[in-house]
Amino acid sequence: MQYEKIYVGMLLHVDPDGNMKPVELEWTDGTRYPISRVIDKRSAPPAHVGSAPTIRYTVLIQGRERVVYYEKFSNRWFVEKQV
Repeated sequence: MQYEKIYVGMLLHVDPDGNMKPVELEWTDGTRYPISRVIDKRSAPPAHVGSAPTIRYTVLIQGRERVVYYEKFSNRWFVEKQV
């Protein structure tokens, strides 16, 4: 299987200490998906596509676990999509 990196918009909550919590993912077509919970957050590389250092967030969207990545060097968010 092959995967591609898809950059997405992300609505964040940033606390007074600067900690980011993703609240809503915006897909490339403008559709927004609320994130009901952050299940896990850790420094980890993407599973299928190359990237510089990332933070991997496992989140709950519409009752399903999804993985989103924060790319530190570019300050952008992405997901891995199977092609």
